[in-house]
Amino acid sequence: MYFRSCSSDNKSGVSVAFIKPANTASLGFGRRLLLAVSLIISGLLTPLVSLAQDAAGTLLDQQQLERTVAELEAKGDTWHPMIAESMISLARLKQADNNHTEALAMLERAVHISRVNHGLFSLQQAPAIKMQIASHLALNEWQEADSLEQYHFYIHSRSLGVGNPALIPALLSYAEWHVEAFADRRGELPATRLIDAYRLYSAVLSLVDAQPEPEKYPREHYLHRLAYLSWLMHRTGVQSRPETLYAKTRQVDDDWIERFTEGEYRHHNNPFLQGQHALEQIISMRERRVEESAPGSSIHREMRKLHAEAVLDMADWNLLFDRRQGAEVVYRQAWELLSDEDDALKTAVFDRMVLIPSFENFMQPERTTDLASSSAPAMASAFSSARPVRSERLQTWPWVTMRFDLTRNGRVTNVELLESSTEINEYVRRNMVMALRGSVLRPTLNEGTPDITRGLVYRFPYDPARIAGNVIETETAAESVESLDNQTGGIESAANEAQ
Repeated sequence: MYFRSCSSDNKSGVSVAFIKPANTASLGFGRRLLLAVSLIISGLLTPLVSLAQDAAGTLLDQQQLERTVAELEAKGDTWHPMIAESMISLARLKQADNNHTEALAMLERAVHISRVNHGLFSLQQAPAIKMQIASHLALNEWQEADSLEQYHFYIHSRSLGVGNPALIPALLSYAEWHVEAFADRRGELPATRLIDAYRLYSAVLSLVDAQPEPEKYPREHYLHRLAYLSWLMHRTGVQSRPETLYAKTRQVDDDWIERFTEGEYRHHNNPFLQGQHALEQIISMRERRVEESAPGSSIHREMRKLHAEAVLDMADWNLLFDRRQGAEVVYRQAWELLSDEDDALKTAVFDRMVLIPSFENFMQPERTTDLASSSAPAMASAFSSARPVRSERLQTWPWVTMRFDLTRNGRVTNVELLESSTEINEYVRRNMVMALRGSVLRPTLNEGTPDITRGLVYRFPYDPARIAGNVIETETAAESVESLDNQTGGIESAANEAQ
């Protein structure tokens, strides 16, 4: 016999043991065929047995958890903390089985037991609440999830209190929840979510600044988010309308936020001033790093580059708000910061096309000179996204190449679609052209002065699923939140609708 079934300690629990003759070539055809078939069967059985084992293990886990609960209840310990832990574990198994209705019932009991044992606003209930939110989202019950997100943040604010840096993760999480809600056009007045997100980020920054070592936090990232939210609030005009500024749908208490910020980031609810204040702080931070680095070192060179880019962002900010003279002054300042540097560094900073604001989730365009030999899609798009887009996904996206002129004020004219990676209809063609025309780009600088540029040719990848109205969305959904995967549209189109 050349094979036999036998028990095994491997993952599948079943193996086929082969007894190899000294020379398999001497075997008859029938026996060689039988040997080959046995190999195939063993390969097919292994994953099936593994799945069966996993299912059996899950069932045993569930039965053990249920026994634990039953034993505690039999002793009269219906509020024992172990029951809450068992309920959470059981709910996790139910969620894995896509049984969210039963999971929610178990999680509700876990939360209730946690409150009885640890207090109404205890943080011990937070993991179960987050699991409830996930189940409600899976059941497409967004309103219930939204209410629980608010409560999840509330218990953190009550338990940790004002001034506690441990509150920062909860502030950030809740802020990004509101950005998601705006992107997905949730609620009666989605734009009010931008105000709440801005207020929460301002509280984060105030908390960070109050710490002994604020440099340990990604303060620059928080400031960029603040400027980004200011831009979205400008696009929607949400702060200029009392019915939205003081809407009942607002979920963040302004008076509570003022206990953190003391009004530092309010700026009369003026989005230009709000974003300007954030960008000024970034410039100051980068200027300080230049001063602290050793002149002539590679670090000093990199710090100078980053400082100039921060000043360019400020110039872009002026341009976005049609403050053209102010923009020209600041563009000149950025140019002069690198006037004594070599051409390679100047080219890296100034000789590139930038969709503005640069800190929005744009994928910057790539210059194309040879249309016929253009390679894989560049990391480029005229359209923003609420979340980062994974590079491996971009490689599968179709793209278009367009030629256009750029005014000294960053406006796109004379757009011509030259080629596309796939066949596109007139609807897609028209929307691509309109989207580029609606974008604002950093103007070409000629010795620091904005100038007209003609005949630019750039490639833009796009997500066909995000073509809606006159805007093409590239991606609308937080690494945090990559699981939501942009199902209902994005930031840019939400801002357009709110205008």
